[in-house]
Amino acid sequence: MAKFGDITRFLTGVAIPVFSLRTEENCGVGEFNDLIKLGQWCIKSGLDLIQILPVNDTGGDSSPYSAQSAFALNPLFIHLPDVISKYTEVSELRQEILEGRKLYDPEKRLDYIEVYRFKVSILKKCFELNKAEIKKDALLTAWIKENTWLTNYCVFCALKDAHEQSWWQGWTVLKDPTPKEIKEYWDAHPDEVLFHAWIQYHLEEQFIKVSTTLSDMGVKLKGDIPILINEDSADVWGHREYFDLDVRAGAPPDMFSKLGQNWGFPCYNWAKLESDDYAWWRQRLKQSAKFYHASRIDHVLGFFRIWQVSKTDVTGALGYFNPAAHVLEEDLIKAGFSKKTIETLVTPRVHKDYLVTLFGAETERLKGLYFSPLKDDINTYMFSTEVTGEKFILKTDETFEIKNKMLALHRNRVLIPVASSVKEYMPSWYFYETPTFNYFSDDDKNRLRALIDVNWSPAQEDLWGKVGYKLLKMMCETTDMLVCAEDLGAVPLCVPGVLSSLNILGLKIERWAREYWKEWQPYINPSNYPRLSVCSPSCHDTSTLRGWWDEGGWDRNQYYSMLGLSGNCPDFLSTAVNKAIIERNLNANSLICLFPIQDLLGLYYNLRVDASCDERVNTPGTQSKENWSYRMKDTLEFLLEYDEFSIFLKTMIEKRQRRKL
Repeated sequence: MAKFGDITRFLTGVAIPVFSLRTEENCGVGEFNDLIKLGQWCIKSGLDLIQILPVNDTGGDSSPYSAQSAFALNPLFIHLPDVISKYTEVSELRQEILEGRKLYDPEKRLDYIEVYRFKVSILKKCFELNKAEIKKDALLTAWIKENTWLTNYCVFCALKDAHEQSWWQGWTVLKDPTPKEIKEYWDAHPDEVLFHAWIQYHLEEQFIKVSTTLSDMGVKLKGDIPILINEDSADVWGHREYFDLDVRAGAPPDMFSKLGQNWGFPCYNWAKLESDDYAWWRQRLKQSAKFYHASRIDHVLGFFRIWQVSKTDVTGALGYFNPAAHVLEEDLIKAGFSKKTIETLVTPRVHKDYLVTLFGAETERLKGLYFSPLKDDINTYMFSTEVTGEKFILKTDETFEIKNKMLALHRNRVLIPVASSVKEYMPSWYFYETPTFNYFSDDDKNRLRALIDVNWSPAQEDLWGKVGYKLLKMMCETTDMLVCAEDLGAVPLCVPGVLSSLNILGLKIERWAREYWKEWQPYINPSNYPRLSVCSPSCHDTSTLRGWWDEGGWDRNQYYSMLGLSGNCPDFLSTAVNKAIIERNLNANSLICLFPIQDLLGLYYNLRVDASCDERVNTPGTQSKENWSYRMKDTLEFLLEYDEFSIFLKTMIEKRQRRKL
């Protein structure tokens, strides 16, 4: 924690994606340089820390969590004038940048693709105009030699360019390269790879300057390190050995998603990573430490156990936690289940009468396409062997209604084979609801439940605790950043103890921090949060405070009664209620109290956008142009001149700072 420094008082910070910053100098999107102005506003307002979303290169994907490199920065955040000012042949580019600023800056939301392409096009022109000068740059040459990850990344980008940005799995060359082949391509295409290295050189130079300036000002910068990486990335392409491409990471079913989630990202081959002393992860963390005083470890629960699903499935319903203690075939046999019965538990089967009930007149046609009768029971059908997963079924031309019924049958599995073994199984999430399970006698059900319960006993917690401790200890010892964890969701019992033992700060989002085991599920008072935590009223994956208030359908009256305000609960979030919520969080026992900038701007009516929905950064599980496109309404220059608002904030925050730690 040396880089962060000793924490001698309660800290307060602001959270905002870099792309959301608006200044008089940027070009339709926030840039690294804008963080300096944000830092100046933090000083005026009494804030200690800035938290941003991931800033890795995501190519054509606007989601900051869909990186095509664990190391490279996104060209979106480069300040073009600082780049071209270093070169002689740039006169025609200055006007293009001004025209781009006039075109994109007035937009309320970020047009990611357009702005990304515009910036890369300017960089390409600058590079081509000054190529001879760039090739002679000794500092650039030395920097390339120091950053060994560049070879893999730049060759990947050059090949992406050559294949019109298509996914590497469809490439005609170097689809499955060796390190030697990657190096040979680097040597054979010097201009193509140098262009991408040159961009990263300037991005890193600008970002390090920003980080150093913030540090000198006394403002800490907290970055976000996603646990996963896009399959269409330089890392998966060039380091296939560190990833398991047969499975995808996701989340189990919950109250928000009955079928769970499949995030589409490959899982890690942790055994191979460990055999290399986690060299890839350590290098990734050290790269982040060039810029950040603190890091937010995204989905830290995944370091204890990850929910993995087959690459052929669309949802997370047929997934299971890995690592985990498995149900063994030999134990099933000892419990009285034959191999034939075990096959019934694993393979979706259905009686012909049930098929007719489900599909009516369509039954015979569907039988021929998707179902085949069992040889020893012609009245029972199973999915044909050609049906390998949800993706295959979803590609059919059947009606939506038939698809859903077929998918429900496809998920009629009590046990799921573990990918790495043919004689080990995990129970499906809804095994107790399946027709197969409920077809069994009560005695068979009880014996099966007993086996499953053994494998969901504290033994799992012991395993997860050891795995999580080992991986997080590696992360803590690799750099001197303050480590914070995003530990939201169904948290295993072992997690808090592991985080505490490593001095890792957990996360508390007020609307979800409740005593769910009590009647009325009361909200936990932030003053009772663990000291080793970061607290916040909302985050980038939730609605803002205004949006939350507008949503309705939750116990708003109960929450309002805790704020100590008079009168009836208002239908909209007034500035008085907004202030009461901010103050309630400022009173938290957490070492760090963090506010999305939208929640702070909500304290003044004139700083709010018209509709609360326009404040939201992301709605998980959806794909729309609104996701990852939020921009501030006013510029940071405007906020810096707005002394009344800064003083108002500082007065509230100083009360927190004066409290004894």
